[in-house]
Amino acid sequence: MHPIATAAQIREADRIQITEKYVPGLLLMEQAGRMAADKLCTLYPGQGAFLILAGPGNNGGDGLVIARYLCLWGREVQVILSHEPGRFEGDARIMHQILSELPVPLTLFEEADIQDIVAEFREPPVLVDALLGTGSQGPLRGSVLALIQAVSALTLPVVAIDLPSGLDADTGDVPELFLPATHTLTFQLAKVCHCVTPAATACGTVTVLDIGIWPEVIRQLGIQRFVPERADMVRWRLKREATSHKGTFGHALAIGGSRYMPGAIALTGYACLQAGAGLVSVFTPEACRTPVFALAPELMCPPAGAVFDWLGPDALEDAERALAGKAAVMIGPGMGTHPETYAFLARLLPRIQVPLVVDADALNLLAAHPDLWLLLPSHTILTPHPGEMARLTGLTHVQERRLETAERLAQDRQVIVILKGAGTLIACPDGTTFVNPTGNPGMATAGSGDVLTGILGGLLAQGYSPQIAAVMGVYLHGLAGDLAAGHLGQEGVTARALAAHFRIPERETA
Repeated sequence: MHPIATAAQIREADRIQITEKYVPGLLLMEQAGRMAADKLCTLYPGQGAFLILAGPGNNGGDGLVIARYLCLWGREVQVILSHEPGRFEGDARIMHQILSELPVPLTLFEEADIQDIVAEFREPPVLVDALLGTGSQGPLRGSVLALIQAVSALTLPVVAIDLPSGLDADTGDVPELFLPATHTLTFQLAKVCHCVTPAATACGTVTVLDIGIWPEVIRQLGIQRFVPERADMVRWRLKREATSHKGTFGHALAIGGSRYMPGAIALTGYACLQAGAGLVSVFTPEACRTPVFALAPELMCPPAGAVFDWLGPDALEDAERALAGKAAVMIGPGMGTHPETYAFLARLLPRIQVPLVVDADALNLLAAHPDLWLLLPSHTILTPHPGEMARLTGLTHVQERRLETAERLAQDRQVIVILKGAGTLIACPDGTTFVNPTGNPGMATAGSGDVLTGILGGLLAQGYSPQIAAVMGVYLHGLAGDLAAGHLGQEGVTARALAAHFRIPERETA
């Protein structure tokens, strides 16, 4: 998996590399600029013109190195400086002095006419944003603000160095003004803003360039945020022995459904089977039994007493019997929020002693009745979408502060929080967080969340730990969406197609 660094962690990496490993900062800047220049030429083969915006700090120093290499490689280059050369600091000042020896125009923004400079190029240039780096926080101001306002009117491709100017490296938030990028070239490690939406969408395609900070230095940073990858799925996959039988892979129980929403719990049960559970039972009102069997005759439906429309206290005795021998429980899809359903849930939760996934209406009941929090088993998995998350937390800024909100809830309540959406977040009670890289907009379809709940339950039933099940489940749910979109197009993706395309990648053989 790929680590995600904060601004403080990347500063610490630089400090250790420079002061303890005796690698000069000037050398790191040289390496960063050279690699970024080389990547620019790869991204834009045949491109002959580049306009570089350089700030007075290390990010601007990287930009000046980029300008030098592009000039030496025969490209037409101009640089606009946000500040007087005397304001440039440390290594950036040295890089400015070196670049001054080459025929690269260095124009102070206060004295520049952006439109005239662009018109001077033989062809429309690529704009390289090297104004602000990971140390920037708070709203834009001064000459940097004015420069970004000026270039925002240009219709040029933008490549950000480290991050788009105006973004905060440590959040997924998007400020009122920033310079969105087509590509972002960052160094050594991805930062939070590259991975967490909505900021990640402003970064375009992100490329991480290895500038030579030693692996042992990275290991000292205490990083707790990661992006999972295919290799993790292969490594975590449990082996299926030849002598296995259906009992080997666990018996999962899905609880939910109501008269007007029978399909949700049916999809959960079906996805649970597709995810590899050996047996799946669906505990649901009588009104839902026919849709469940119609979708997947392999599912079992234990009796729910005389309950017809929704689950209530009358179903409790049968529900307790249904819990016997189960390896994992999923509860909530299509269940409704009737007062009788709350009473059912309040009496059933203390009886669940196996890994639990709470979704949909069970989350809404949890939000409406805080006493239910105390009844959740340790490391329960919650799967809210942003609206459900807002109800659970009472916060209105969930979409703007996704990472902060998910991590706080996970640690405060000691649960695993899967905050769904583009770049789904998996926040764990120990402070570890994962940002999912798979999935596509075609998954924004009815029942997609019910399928995720089933996948999670299927993995838990097979013996995966709650944390690994959560990370795998979200990754594989998104991968199923990508596979389904590849066959059907994004518009054709349905919840059933997601479940049908579930796969755990296998080890590649030569």
